[in-house]
Amino acid sequence: MDTDHRVKHLEMLQSIIARLSQQSFTVRGWSVTLVSVIFALLTAQARQGSGLILLALAPTWIFWGLDGYYLSLERRYRQLFASVAQQLRDPAATGLLPFDMTPVSGRPARDFARAIVTPSVAAIPAVLTVLIIGYRIVTFIND
Repeated sequence: MDTDHRVKHLEMLQSIIARLSQQSFTVRGWSVTLVSVIFALLTAQARQGSGLILLALAPTWIFWGLDGYYLSLERRYRQLFASVAQQLRDPAATGLLPFDMTPVSGRPARDFARAIVTPSVAAIPAVLTVLIIGYRIVTFIND
């Protein structure tokens, strides 16, 4: 495969990586927005809804999982990008099919677990979880 095709392959991979990164950012924004809306609606109700405040944890943790998934997938595509770039530097290197867009396989469960504990991924859900549980404890004590 000639150099122009390899460069085009790298550009396509970079496009995928950029989209995954943007999706991760969008998920974080939606997480804060949705949890804030649920939190506001439930706290606006009379004391009857104070126990329901823990429902705000569900979207917090779901979006945390999505964010971790996008990061783990992005990392696998970055590994593929590095392999294609290596082929560009060393034309004798083989192993990748032309325009192969399959992310590097690995241990998805381990990669996902590592991604969700990354500070950039875990920070927002951790803060939201602490705020929700803290609010529930305070309202429970005051009841």
